[in-house]
Amino acid sequence: MKHFTKHITTLLLVFFSHIAFGQNTSIKITDKRTSDAVSFANIELLNLDKTLHKGLTSDANGVAKFNIDKKVKYIVSFIGYADKKGEISPGENINIELNVDTEILDAVVVTGQYEAKRADKSIYKIDVVTSIQLEERGVSNLADALSNESNIRIKVDPSTGTSIEMNGMGGENVKYLIDGVPIVGRVMGNVDLSQINMDNVDHIEIVQGPMSVVYGTSALAGVINIITKQNTRNSNNLKANTYLDNKNNYNVGVSGSIIRGKNTFSLNSQRNMFQGYDLSPETRPMNFNPELVYNADLEYAYRNKDFMIKLKTSYMNNEVLNHGNPDTLTNGIVNDYQYLTTRSSNSITINDRLSEKLSYNIIGAYTYYGRTTNHYQKNLRDTISEGLDILEQRKVSDDFTKFDNIMTRGNFTYIPSSKLSFQFGWDVNFDSGEGVKIKDEKQTMTDYAAFLSAQWKPIEKFSIQPGFRVIYNTNYSAPVVPSINFQYEIIDNLSLRASYAKGFRAPSLKEQYLYLVGSSHNIQGNPDLHAESTNSYNASLLYKFKDENMLFKIEPSTFYNHGRDKIFIRIIEEETNTATYDNLGETINYGYSINASFLHFGGLTTGIGFTRIGEAFAYEEGADFSPFVYYNNYTLNAKYNFRKLRLVLMANYKLYGETPSLREDPDDTDNFYYVYTKPYSDLEFTISKMFWRNRMSVVIGGKNLFDNYNTTTTGYKGETYTERYSTINYGRTFFVRMNIKLSN
Repeated sequence: MKHFTKHITTLLLVFFSHIAFGQNTSIKITDKRTSDAVSFANIELLNLDKTLHKGLTSDANGVAKFNIDKKVKYIVSFIGYADKKGEISPGENINIELNVDTEILDAVVVTGQYEAKRADKSIYKIDVVTSIQLEERGVSNLADALSNESNIRIKVDPSTGTSIEMNGMGGENVKYLIDGVPIVGRVMGNVDLSQINMDNVDHIEIVQGPMSVVYGTSALAGVINIITKQNTRNSNNLKANTYLDNKNNYNVGVSGSIIRGKNTFSLNSQRNMFQGYDLSPETRPMNFNPELVYNADLEYAYRNKDFMIKLKTSYMNNEVLNHGNPDTLTNGIVNDYQYLTTRSSNSITINDRLSEKLSYNIIGAYTYYGRTTNHYQKNLRDTISEGLDILEQRKVSDDFTKFDNIMTRGNFTYIPSSKLSFQFGWDVNFDSGEGVKIKDEKQTMTDYAAFLSAQWKPIEKFSIQPGFRVIYNTNYSAPVVPSINFQYEIIDNLSLRASYAKGFRAPSLKEQYLYLVGSSHNIQGNPDLHAESTNSYNASLLYKFKDENMLFKIEPSTFYNHGRDKIFIRIIEEETNTATYDNLGETINYGYSINASFLHFGGLTTGIGFTRIGEAFAYEEGADFSPFVYYNNYTLNAKYNFRKLRLVLMANYKLYGETPSLREDPDDTDNFYYVYTKPYSDLEFTISKMFWRNRMSVVIGGKNLFDNYNTTTTGYKGETYTERYSTINYGRTFFVRMNIKLSN
């Protein structure tokens, strides 16, 4: 009996001690400045081998109680605050004070880096658009995400979609990546940014200046790398969102992920439906055609300490309808077109650190891009016409074009000391195109490249990074592409960056061989195109001032690009809008920008930006340049975060100054002239509010509040004054977006 009582007592002590540990292990989270409790903060508990133990949130009093039986690591995070990391043992009760995130303007970046680092420490000039900014603005596509960047101009074409111009160069010179994998599927040289979904994006990295050494062709103006979210904090995660506006956009999306040990499974899906919008409702054709886009991503990742392997498949399906104009009917028959686009990308990514000094990264991907054009005829008369009953539709023709890309890129990074680092890598891209609109119905091109760079810090505050890329292209003779970058911390919080880089862009298969025919354009490929090249010089200063209450940042920068054989669209016949691709002898564009931001830890954030760009051209290499023409961009941003109310007010303003465009006289192909688009400005305003323990956010806002529809382009062709109207937007838009997040 005595032994029995002893065993019972021991079991009770173990049982109640286990309960005591569960009750006494806690974290209390407060704001360091105000001592207010931080309610519903995220807490990630990690085992010592870095695998997820559990995820939880603090309660309304900023307290999280939990049960652990061994020491774990913790990461505490909350929007607007810097993460706090540490360790906690069973039975501990700790208080954590969160600081306002003073580095919110300098997020961690990976594009072109030897290892992940803050943007202000990168040897490249990198701008970052964070997920917080995307959510607070209610952004749903890449075009909206980039619209506030001072060095980027958004261009809207009702036929081919939304594209950009960066540092005076067109979107065909910008490399677009998603987690390092190139986006395939350009139309007239540009990726339609409105098709790229933002619902699972962690942040966007914008690298300014040529990155041809690392990323090869199409990276003359820079690189835009979309970094998607990786769930490492919640064993189960489910998100849903919806968006609607008064211009017939109705979007909905669902995503989720689960973590089981070292394995993560994720699914992200989105449907964006635009029912079209017409500035003149009495006409059948629409200024902005109806469009339906489906996006889906499926991902599996295995993580074990420093090793990670990720398998991902992405799918996009897009349908655009183009209604014919009844004013041009013959016998009551109208011509309609349906454009169907499919893009599928499948990739594998492997990262590992073999030792403290050696690591590697390898990406392999296959991307399929297919486009079908269906031509229909429809009878709109109230009688039979050409054998068609009333409103009957018949298919006249269809054609299909597809492009395949197989790529692999990888690098090994060796860091023998704090003063010296090396990186060696390769980049191979195989492109093929097939279809009746492609010359000889099939064309291929392969680009093989190897690159090498080194980063040397002869003194603590000075870094130099030379590099070069060796290229073999099956269609074009490619030069050795060099670059050199400098970074110097002149004094504390004042740093200088300067760089020289040579850029190279081989014409795409579409520019060489595709005949792109639509209702409003007829673009013929040119197999005799030359490859583009540039010599680019960039420099920037970064100054930051910080005290207990605020952070101020100012960054002036300048660039100079001298290009040869720029590829442009030459108009062959204006009446039918028939054009082809051709080379322009030489171009120069240079400019400067000044961006400043102010963050007060009480909740106020403001920013201002100004960019001025000048450009000139020479018809043939060695000929005299035309006089320089100039244009400006202005941006102004303001945000106030009412943290206690979980409420954010935001306003963003952008002014596009008078913008020049180069045109060729079809009657005199040796004569180019400039036309000028009148200036216009854009204003958006949003209110975002968190509900339901920060699980739900609602954004209400207005875009294009100055109600821009059209703009006018004017100029002189010889002594003849020309004037053209073009559609730039579908006017003032009011929207609401809701996000719901459930996790444990």
